[in-house]
Amino acid sequence: MNRIWRTHPLRRVAFLPLVAVLLLAMLLAACGNDEQPANQAPANQAGGEPVVQAVQGGQAVGGTQATGTDTGGAAAQAAPTPTATPEPAGRIVLWHSWGSGDGDALASILSGFQAKYPQVTVDTLFVADTDLPKAYADAVLAGTGPDLVLAPTWWLSDFVDLGVVQPLDMSVDQATVDQFWPAAVDNLRWNGQLYGLPTDFELVSLFVNTALAPNGAPATTADMLAQAQAAPTQGAGLYNSLYHLFWGLPAYGGRLFDDNGAVVLDQGGDVAGYLAWLRQMGQTPGSYVDTDYGMLLDRFKKGEFAYFVDGPWAIGDLSTALGANLAVANLPAGPSGPAQPWLHADGVMLNPRTTPEQQRLALLFAEYLTSAEGGSALASQAKRLPANRNAVIGDNPLLQGFMNQAANAQAMPNRPEMEQVWGYAGDMVVKVVDGNADPAATVKETTALINEANGK
Repeated sequence: MNRIWRTHPLRRVAFLPLVAVLLLAMLLAACGNDEQPANQAPANQAGGEPVVQAVQGGQAVGGTQATGTDTGGAAAQAAPTPTATPEPAGRIVLWHSWGSGDGDALASILSGFQAKYPQVTVDTLFVADTDLPKAYADAVLAGTGPDLVLAPTWWLSDFVDLGVVQPLDMSVDQATVDQFWPAAVDNLRWNGQLYGLPTDFELVSLFVNTALAPNGAPATTADMLAQAQAAPTQGAGLYNSLYHLFWGLPAYGGRLFDDNGAVVLDQGGDVAGYLAWLRQMGQTPGSYVDTDYGMLLDRFKKGEFAYFVDGPWAIGDLSTALGANLAVANLPAGPSGPAQPWLHADGVMLNPRTTPEQQRLALLFAEYLTSAEGGSALASQAKRLPANRNAVIGDNPLLQGFMNQAANAQAMPNRPEMEQVWGYAGDMVVKVVDGNADPAATVKETTALINEANGK
């Protein structure tokens, strides 16, 4: 499964008609979902939903009560023996799109959950990531569907608008929330409400070819420019997309939105100074600020420059090319503070139309899935960045490098105003870097264009 994008990360969909989803469910049940991983054998649960993996439990147990009499023959009431709290028991259904290493990690998590809660059965259905949001939303609106779903946060606004995900603020305590990277939790909020628990996340950081960086990674953007100007091989490759370059805006004191959703790039900070720095980097021999991602990746793999800003999805490819010379460091700080890249997460969300008891069982599994134990499985078996800060990364310094960067990250905004930001703000960088437009004037013009388009 590919849960990565490299261009436009906000995906909007028109949900499938209900009839199409019901036909899909019947076809999956009839055909056995032949194309899914071999370890996910189809079955049908009692409610008619097709399932592909189950964690089986045992029988419910009850408590006992003790009584007693006195030695003198008079009736005496003994203190009651406390009744044991019944163990959680029942059946829940999870829909997901986790295959390959992600699927292996999920299987391990399910096994651990079974051992801890043997009387709770978790049935899972694999649905292709392109079909999952439509199928899930239509099923919930029809009064069916799973108890919970694993989904990326770019679907969150659609889910909330349709009323197919359950708010969790009243169900999850602060101790649970505090386990996660703050930006990962914030990425699952919409209009201030929490709608899921984060499982894993992605963000960009600084890949380093240590063979070309004898003085170590640059601490600041000024250091990076100085290194690049000193030697072309100590230059950098910067993918010219808003997602990959956002980190420098807060490092230069810039802010994207105010509390009312108006863009304020031209108010406070020095966004124009960051754009000017990008242009200087792009004009320095051996460094590139370019919209051709493939070219940048290829040049870095060939050892043409020392630094490359990208995400964890590139670890496998770059490790094959550079081996032990590959490292991950924090992005360079700017004049106003540390770099703060956008962080986006995957999360587990609950169906709001199930019974309270089903929601309690679903939340029990959601909390286990996103626990330190679940996060450790994601790191070791799927090479994912766990959202739980207490997860064990093991001896993987590249993943640890991205985890270190997460300490300074912002949640990628989940708000409708972003529709206009992607295009206009992305064009802003291209105009300055490639078109030699005046940085300050371009920032002011872009701010006005976005706010006008958003009616702000």
